[in-house]
Amino acid sequence: MNSIKPIHESKKHGKDDFSYSVYHSIIPYWLKSFPFHWHDEVEITYMQEGSALFTVCNRKLLVSEGDILIANCRYPHSVEQYGESRADFFSILFNPNLLKDQILDNENIKKIENITEGKLIFPELLRKDTPINRKLTPLIVELIKYRKKSYTDFQMGVLGCLYLIFQILGENSLSDDRTVSEYRADFSKIKPAINAVINHYEQKITIENAAAECCLSESHFMKIFKKTTGKSFNEFLIGHRLNKASQMLKDTDDRVVDIANSCGFYNQSYFTRMFLRHYSVTPSEYRKLNTAKGE
Repeated sequence: MNSIKPIHESKKHGKDDFSYSVYHSIIPYWLKSFPFHWHDEVEITYMQEGSALFTVCNRKLLVSEGDILIANCRYPHSVEQYGESRADFFSILFNPNLLKDQILDNENIKKIENITEGKLIFPELLRKDTPINRKLTPLIVELIKYRKKSYTDFQMGVLGCLYLIFQILGENSLSDDRTVSEYRADFSKIKPAINAVINHYEQKITIENAAAECCLSESHFMKIFKKTTGKSFNEFLIGHRLNKASQMLKDTDDRVVDIANSCGFYNQSYFTRMFLRHYSVTPSEYRKLNTAKGE
């Protein structure tokens, strides 16, 4: 494999001077799962309909309609389909430094810095109909409603909503706990293997290769990987390849066989079998379904 890039998601969310974005996701139609990743932004997910299984650090959390999930700065997290359930959700990403302003006093600026540094964290799962959820939901719905005007007519509205969201969450912030610190230690051991999957999924990657990247024995590597991600290494690798293939089926006109090859599946019958198992439709059927939705 070539040199490994860091797992840190470096994609810019929003604009250079306005680090803020809203993403819409539908499981399983637009994606089946999204692998472990982390970024500098706080990610607030609002489940509009259905349910999905999220993992934040080592915690598996079933998020259902009306729930709010928060992935704190630099917290590894992922999402996957829950059984056969459909999920329609929005993810709001913003860098807390966006809220630092000269009008804030030193105490509030320090709170923002503590969040970005991980000294304080926001609660992860806010169930529907809880007091804090009821306060946050109208603000989140407002950000979703005007998401296409985030950098123009509604930019001041974005900042206003984020200040209020930050105020509410800040009043309920917690200290970083030991469980998460221990998880991060385990996660750091397998990061090279996850990096290899994310950056070189089209290449042949064996457990032996992955363990060697992590400087671990194969048995120890497999144990830590399963403990940390909840999946075997091969399950993680195949899932990521299928996710990339599903994106290409939606976004390109490339032949199915070419997509399979570019995603690391060099046996088309095996690719079709894995895709059918994962998405309950063949690659060709998946493309037709998503083409019909876009018309």
